[in-house]
Amino acid sequence: MSIDYTQRQIGKNYPELNPLGKIHRRIDKVKLIIQKKDRDFYNKHCHLFKQLKEPRQRFIDTINLVLDNGAVKPIKFILVQHNLALGPGKGALKFIKDVPLPKGIDKMSLQEARNRVEKLILEEVEASATAMSLRHALYNVKLGGASNAIVLMDIKEIKGKIKTIPIPLTRNETARLSREIGNRLVKYRIMGPDGFWPEPDDVTTDEQIINWVEDEALKTLLLKHLLAPRDKDLLDTLSIVHGRIEGERKILETPYHDAALIWLKEWRAIRRGETAMNELVSKTSKVGKHYRKQILRTALKHWIKPSVVRDMIAVKRLLSVTHLPFRDYRPNGQIVVMDTGIAPVILQEHLSKLKKLSCEDIVVVSVLSKRLGGTIPKRIEQLCRIYVEAAYNLGAKIVLFCNTMDANARATLEKEFSIPILGPIVPAVEAVFRFENAKGVVIKNIGLVATKATIESGAYIKEIRSHNKEAGIFSVAAPLFATMVDISEFDKMRSQVVSQRNLSIIEANLRPLMEKNIDVLILGCTHYGVFKQAIREIWKSCTGKEIHIVDSSRELSHYTLAFLRQNKILSLRIEQKGKVSYISSEEDAPGFARKVSEITGCAADVVPIDIGEVVGRLSEEDRLFQKTVAEESREDINLRAGIIDSNLSAGAKVAIADKLYGVKDKSVSRFNCEILSPELKDEHIQEIAGLTTQNKELLKILSHIKDATSQ
Repeated sequence: MSIDYTQRQIGKNYPELNPLGKIHRRIDKVKLIIQKKDRDFYNKHCHLFKQLKEPRQRFIDTINLVLDNGAVKPIKFILVQHNLALGPGKGALKFIKDVPLPKGIDKMSLQEARNRVEKLILEEVEASATAMSLRHALYNVKLGGASNAIVLMDIKEIKGKIKTIPIPLTRNETARLSREIGNRLVKYRIMGPDGFWPEPDDVTTDEQIINWVEDEALKTLLLKHLLAPRDKDLLDTLSIVHGRIEGERKILETPYHDAALIWLKEWRAIRRGETAMNELVSKTSKVGKHYRKQILRTALKHWIKPSVVRDMIAVKRLLSVTHLPFRDYRPNGQIVVMDTGIAPVILQEHLSKLKKLSCEDIVVVSVLSKRLGGTIPKRIEQLCRIYVEAAYNLGAKIVLFCNTMDANARATLEKEFSIPILGPIVPAVEAVFRFENAKGVVIKNIGLVATKATIESGAYIKEIRSHNKEAGIFSVAAPLFATMVDISEFDKMRSQVVSQRNLSIIEANLRPLMEKNIDVLILGCTHYGVFKQAIREIWKSCTGKEIHIVDSSRELSHYTLAFLRQNKILSLRIEQKGKVSYISSEEDAPGFARKVSEITGCAADVVPIDIGEVVGRLSEEDRLFQKTVAEESREDINLRAGIIDSNLSAGAKVAIADKLYGVKDKSVSRFNCEILSPELKDEHIQEIAGLTTQNKELLKILSHIKDATSQ
């Protein structure tokens, strides 16, 4: 296959060869050659080619720069890290004051023109980051590809023409901007000894600008306790400097940078990979001669240009390393817990009880207020994709999912992101069979109470069958349990007050399982552990037997500790305690803060954050999607709460909830597996109809039941 053939094959995909289009064309060219010439390699790595076109991180932020005259000027800050499989990102910092405007831009509105220019700049930065990844892979330098840019220009309409107007900065304003860059990069856990570190491009930025960035970054690393014990010399040096500084220092001074010059010099020499690159390009070194022979031999063998051979070497090396697990970890990163309602706080409490995790920073994110368990799999996956990207920008080294996220999205997303994602399903099932081995009993029947989406996914059945092919598996959905946990109160002992109303609902919901000879019951939702003791007592009262209960939330906390220890990514801090941060949407923040205080016994400062600001590149389509989900959430929760608070019998509540939110697709039932459902009887319909005059909410519920029945 010649290079001309390859160009004809892919040329039609890139009618406008902008910088990003050109580099994607190079990757596609290599893909076709490998597909033809190295079939085994292609079959093993073909699913990873898509990752080479998608950066590891796109981050867009706005810096409100205070000018010398006191005015505030919004400045766009763009960072792209392409691939970090080989090592931390390295790339240049650019100050962009002009860009070639595309044809037809004068026909756009001013806002459309601004969006178009921002997209062009993002693509240019992304192209630079991708090129750096390929360059480092080619020379086998243990660095990733990155690039970042500051947009120092305005887009204005002047006499009917769209123009770019450079933003002039004084020396003090440039220093102030550079310092804010350093602060932001450390704040979002992007910059650090084990992370990205910007370089000057020697055209728009120079060493002085980088010195200001580094000075502020080093100061922030010190004050936020983000330096590891192995950096003790640097830590001591910076601490001495910090102790000497009194009052406000001058904006142009760089005391932290100056004190750390020796460390920076040695560290940069390693980070910049200059030794390895010099070896390869040298005409006299053995490594250089071997490298050139390899390129020439491959070019003649496949009849392709040497430049394409270099791309082929780089792409194959990147794919080989990306294929390996456990890459791109940051030991001082954060454990990010994502779940709905107050469930992430329940998991955080389990994590906090483990002494070995006391030095870890934990970010607890309550994602919207949606009961994800009632959502279709594709929607869950779409939401989780946004959340995982946000988690990375929050400084995550690991993300913990709830059961529903685990069942419907983790397998897909762990292929898209190099950040590790853990869920409760594997540890919960492992706990079941640890119990079997420890007690010397034979588990014949396993019960599962979970959400509709978790049960319909079949994830628990698949995992259980990987351990035991014969055990009976009986599942029941509990659509009201999570809402009961979220709306109920906690006492002064930080235990949930389980009302008689809730006890009756729990008993009615679990009755189909009690009729089976269950040996172990899995609580397959992180909310449900709150009811563990109540379930144990109800089960004993109704069946006369003790039941062994596996709390998936508790098991995930122990599994997380084991994973961090095994992969050597426990926090490197020794004495410094970790910080717990709480995040939710602005609308949910007050209620979430109140619940956090009840559960933890401490006042909680919940940060209200739009997830789009954390992702930095959330499209309008994504924002509309999230808005739709949020609106549906409110109606969904109100309806479930209406069922719980109604005067209906417990049996009617459970049967109605199952009709509205229970498992519809029972195709996951397999050999010796059964999905159980409480029957919605005529008497339940009559019961609700008889109460509609007293409760308008029940009228709405009855309408929903009729709709569900007709469907």
